[in-house]
Amino acid sequence: MKDALILQTIQEKIKNLGSLPGCYLWKNEIGEVIYVGKALKLQSRVRSYLNPNQKDRKTRALYVELYDLDWIATGNEKEALLLEATLIKKYNPKFNVRLKDDKNYPFLCVSTSEDYPMVFITRKVKDNGDRYFGPFTDVKAARDTLELIHRIFPIRKTKLKLPLSKPQRPCLNFHMGRCLGPCQGNISKETYAELTDEILSFLEGKKERLVSGLKSAMVRASEKMEYERAGYLKTRIEKINQVREKQTVVSMDGGDEDILGIGKREDEGQVVILEVRGGRLEGKKSFPITGLSFSDDEEVFTSFLRDYYLNVTLLPSTVFLPPSAKGNYDVFVEAITEKFGTSIKLKFPEMGPKKSLLRLAEKNAELSLTERILATKLRDQTVAMKELQEKLNLPVLPRTIECYDISHFQGSSPVASGVMFVDGKPYKAGYRHYKMRGYEGINDPGMIHEVIARRLSHLVNEEETLPDLIVIDGGLTQLSRAAEAANALELGHIPMVGLAKKREEIYFPGEKHPYSFDMHSPMMRLLRNLRDEAHRFGVTFQRVQRKKKALKTILDDMEDIGASRRKSILSYFQSKKKVTDATIGELKEVPGIGPVLAEKIYNGIQRLRKIEP
Repeated sequence: MKDALILQTIQEKIKNLGSLPGCYLWKNEIGEVIYVGKALKLQSRVRSYLNPNQKDRKTRALYVELYDLDWIATGNEKEALLLEATLIKKYNPKFNVRLKDDKNYPFLCVSTSEDYPMVFITRKVKDNGDRYFGPFTDVKAARDTLELIHRIFPIRKTKLKLPLSKPQRPCLNFHMGRCLGPCQGNISKETYAELTDEILSFLEGKKERLVSGLKSAMVRASEKMEYERAGYLKTRIEKINQVREKQTVVSMDGGDEDILGIGKREDEGQVVILEVRGGRLEGKKSFPITGLSFSDDEEVFTSFLRDYYLNVTLLPSTVFLPPSAKGNYDVFVEAITEKFGTSIKLKFPEMGPKKSLLRLAEKNAELSLTERILATKLRDQTVAMKELQEKLNLPVLPRTIECYDISHFQGSSPVASGVMFVDGKPYKAGYRHYKMRGYEGINDPGMIHEVIARRLSHLVNEEETLPDLIVIDGGLTQLSRAAEAANALELGHIPMVGLAKKREEIYFPGEKHPYSFDMHSPMMRLLRNLRDEAHRFGVTFQRVQRKKKALKTILDDMEDIGASRRKSILSYFQSKKKVTDATIGELKEVPGIGPVLAEKIYNGIQRLRKIEP
């Protein structure tokens, strides 16, 4: 139950709110902002959080942590929406859906505030008369678009304050036909402005209108017998058409539309926007989001629409969203209309071509999310190896790590397992099983000594590369015996540590007391992955060995099965493993095995299959 004094304090604060619109900030016990929300009437909205019997999972989870309340009143709900976005970006509350990357996405700027504009990449959008296009989700996409523009349109690429007081010799781009050479002063502002308008139409996705205008200009140039200019325009038309041919037609009616899809996995998500301009699929943008654990699709897309579309420079006429995201977006539409002077339509198609595009966007979002998670894991593995080198004082980066574990069932069928990770990832070719030769019963330290001695002897004899680090699943006793085996082979220089299970502590050879590190650090996650994989691999092998032993016992103990029939059964099924999967009908097919004996063997096998790990 929530502390009565905490609830009373919050209730007193709520009394002062009245029916004002604004934003509220829930805080936890240490004063962190854990959730930011907006409301048309602050008092009634905030009070709704104090019911401990909430049906909504998110509100129930928030109720457990809330400790204090703060708020900011606004003039209306639209202002609250804008303030909410600012506060979420400032405090990054864990219960809010938000764009994960707190960075400035790149834009393409056409410097229309200049007499002779140029196109360049920037992360700062200024209110200075220039035209901005974006945001792009990564700088590579922006660079690719910039390179395409420079290849099609002969716009200047050198930063100069034009016009120059004294014309200068043009650069190589002019002689290659990739710049009109405004630096030499013989290109009029009007001619250059026509080129700038073409680039703006290209970036706005109005390529059909652009090509139509260029064709008309080409015809006029031909009629005036300006064949060089006509040829130059024809080349530009061909380049633009090459781009258009690569773009899929998704709407015969044309129009500027965005199709949104989402991929989700626990708290992480990815929103993909398929941009349709002039009826053609122009491209794809992908944005990572977080804070999804307790949020439905309506809340996710409400937050994304606010964070993304209130910061774009070019607005589509229609945005298509999944039917699961249906809700009240009136405040968002009102804010968009006020900022851009034009409205935006939100649609939730449940059938037809747009539904197919929604599925395509969702599939792209899922693939993007998978790719991001894999990239994050790879990055974490590199961080983990560097952290291991630093914290364990290793001479080299531990690119090859081996981990060893002992498995037995109440002392029977003891085996050892060794797994190998290369660059932080499992390397299955380096996995090894060991049947214990010198020990029976329960003697993990002795068995670890045997397996390390056998492994290192093999590496030395075969002149194979030694591991950068050996991890022993166990505490000081197991580690000490493993170190003894290495020292006996004069390989004591190989770094070796023990990972204790109970407290996830690390032991070093020759030191009695363990060391504790951050359990959630990349280093400890990697070590746990190694230990868990070695344990899984060993238990699986040990279970197989027990079943084989039990099967042999079953066949040996049956009165009607002698050496000849046992050999016949195993020969017929080729392996003991296949015998355990045999049916009564299959057992009857074995020469010398009748229906009664087949059923007897089958029942014995079923008892075997019930052996617990």
